[in-house]
Amino acid sequence: MVEGSAVAEDRLKVEELMGQFNTEQACADALYAAKWPNGFRCARCGHLHAYKITTRRLPLLECRACHYQESLTAGTVMEGSRSSLRKWFHAIVLVSYNPGGVNAVQLGGAIGVTYKTAWLILHKLRHAMSQADTYIKLSGSVRVNAAFYGRPHNPSLQRHPQEQPLLVGASVNNEGQSIYIKIKQVEQNYLLERSVKHAGTRAFMESQVEAGAADVEFVTARFSSRRFQTLLDNVKEASRWINKMFHGIGPKYLQAYLDEYCCRLNYNNQEGSILKRLTHLCASTETVTSRSLIGFVVTT
Repeated sequence: MVEGSAVAEDRLKVEELMGQFNTEQACADALYAAKWPNGFRCARCGHLHAYKITTRRLPLLECRACHYQESLTAGTVMEGSRSSLRKWFHAIVLVSYNPGGVNAVQLGGAIGVTYKTAWLILHKLRHAMSQADTYIKLSGSVRVNAAFYGRPHNPSLQRHPQEQPLLVGASVNNEGQSIYIKIKQVEQNYLLERSVKHAGTRAFMESQVEAGAADVEFVTARFSSRRFQTLLDNVKEASRWINKMFHGIGPKYLQAYLDEYCCRLNYNNQEGSILKRLTHLCASTETVTSRSLIGFVVTT
């Protein structure tokens, strides 16, 4: 009964927020506030005032000092997109407030775009989440465990191609509870069959853990009695979520989905609006091109 009430609450919240972002002007105002929370600042000269040019589909800001012109979507994940701001903000709302996430089929039906466009919008949102994660390092007490995405296909030491090796790490508090979590794929050159080489743990340490962190423990042995079960449970839950919502993911895009899972988990552990955080990420993250995502251009 409680779970049903929570779902109904989420649906009401989604409907309310979709209503708030039901016009292009409302979405433009929200994007402006997220992009320039302290007021406009020229990207070229730093001047604080601009003229607004409204003859285009999207507002154009012209610096009063150097006359540099900047689109509202420039430098955001929405840059270059032909989809309306309304569709983008409805996508952000759905990603933020659907507890189980949303896939491209569901998003396409909800905002009225093709599957390919919905898929690209979702991946651009995941790109913003992934980029934000690169700036946050694990700190304090850090625990890291080797894991796998994909069901083990045999008991031998040889790794099946569908098993994707991972390192899951977290900053933990005094009770051993995760404060911030990361799940990262392990590159092929850091593997010896199913085992992660020392070079792999060192690479994770250098890229994901704050320099100078003194309390760091790695467990890479598969059946070690020292394994961090909570972290392994996080990977199992991430795997269940990916398989249920997206029907399984191959190695090419797996990291993006793992980053989304971790982003959701980390935001749930923090105070503040998930929608506000994701909107800020979208407004402050440069877009990723369609070509770099799938090898050919599809207009969003």
